[in-house]
Order: sequence, then C-alpha cells, then structure tokens
Amino acid sequence: MILLMVLLPVLLLTSGCVPFVTLNGSITRAEERNFAGALQYLRSGNEAAARDLFERTVDAPPLIGVTDEALFRLALLNLRDDGGKGESRARTLLSRLIREFPASIWARQASPLADHLQEVLTLRAGQRELKNLRNQNLSLSHDNKELRQSIERLKQLDMELEQKIRR
Repeated sequence: MILLMVLLPVLLLTSGCVPFVTLNGSITRAEERNFAGALQYLRSGNEAAARDLFERTVDAPPLIGVTDEALFRLALLNLRDDGGKGESRARTLLSRLIREFPASIWARQASPLADHLQEVLTLRAGQRELKNLRNQNLSLSHDNKELRQSIERLKQLDMELEQKIRR
C-alpha cells in the first residue's frame, strides 16, 4: 500500500503531457497550466514569457475555453511587434480563432479586430502604391525635363546650321 502511494505521484509527475493531479484532486492539463502561467506573466508585465507560454498553449491540442482565449491574447501581443510581421501574425491567429472556434466569445471579439487589421493592411498597401506612383511621377518629370532641354538644344543647333548654310 505504501509502495502504491509513493509510485502513483511519481508516475503522474513523470508522465509528460497527461493530466496533472493537483493537491486538491482536480485534474489540470498542461495547456491549462501554460495558459494560467501566461496570464500570470501578463499581470506582472513580462510579455515575452507570456507570449512563449501562449505559443505553447496554441501549439498544443485544442482545448475549448483555453486555446481560443490564448489565440486572442497572443494576437494582441503580436500587434506590438514592429515591421508589419506582428500584424500579419496577429491576422493569422485571429483567422485561426474565428475558423476553429466560431462559437467562442473570443471569436466574436476577434472578428471586428480582424476586419480592422485587414483595412489597415489595405490602407498600407494603398500608401505604398501611392508612394511608388509619386516616385515614378518624379522620375518621369525629371526625364521629361531632360527631353525638353534636348529638344531646345536640337532646335538651337538646327537654327545655327541653317545660318551657316545661308552664309
């Protein structure tokens, strides 16, 4: 009996991702532990550690009520990344949330955010296109000016040639 009492906790603790039995007897999955840890890191202001635990939660098998909220919170954390990759990653996570958990409250909240991010993406694409068109316009204006100057020089040379022929 004593051997069973010693071996049971050891087996449960060394079993990897199987449910973990807490002291009060409730069963907690690794995803739930990672998610709870991520929330704790968020409360303390450690976003990098929270992001890592949210990533682990999201990469694990889906768990309703945990994975959907982790997807939403991870998307929000990714919005802070610079360079546009964060927004792209956030859109991907929000799309996954909406697709995999359509009945979740987090999916309903993610929908307008995903729409907004898509509008921002469209706006930025338009701004890039406008900048490219302005650069092209500037280049064409420069080319046009050079062509006018060449035409004027040719006119001048033509008039000089006519004057030499008349002499």
